[in-house]
Amino acid sequence: MKALALIGSPRKGGNTDCLADAFLEGAAEAGAEIEKIYLDDCNIRPVCELGDEFLKRVDLRADDDWRRVVDRVIEADILVWGAPVYWQGVPAQMKCFVDRWSCYYAAKWLNQGMVDKVWAALVCYGHPSQDESHWVIEPLKAWVHRWRGEYVGDVCVAVAKKGAVAEMDEAMAAARELGKKAVAAAAK
Repeated sequence: MKALALIGSPRKGGNTDCLADAFLEGAAEAGAEIEKIYLDDCNIRPVCELGDEFLKRVDLRADDDWRRVVDRVIEADILVWGAPVYWQGVPAQMKCFVDRWSCYYAAKWLNQGMVDKVWAALVCYGHPSQDESHWVIEPLKAWVHRWRGEYVGDVCVAVAKKGAVAEMDEAMAAARELGKKAVAAAAK
């Protein structure tokens, strides 16, 4: 069983990254093989113009890292999406990756490869008095529905200072437990 963390934040060692480490630690303790991909390290370009007919679409930007990353996603049983809230949505790095699914909307390999995965989210947001996690959680749940997966939960934290979440024992423990929960769900 494999758990893959896709990190949308460009801040290595930041809050999203720290939560992902805790999630993956929990998943590994529960028996999963783990991997983390920083989308900011990948050359994934935005979606290009698409044809109107799903079956005839061509990815004109197929020469970048998107296919390499999506192949890792397909190999995984568990997907954890680490995304800070940037202006009412996921970071551009993550949005570029997700938007490229449109190029392969009718592709059998993608449609078969993405089904029945276990999904989770790790969300940090800087607003100290208002929960902003819904800007990431709601789109993610739509993706889960599209790919007929199982959403097992999220850890959402109001924190802005880089790495500060690592000192938040409750949040880190929740991320570790979510990793274990994801492995249990994937084992069913």
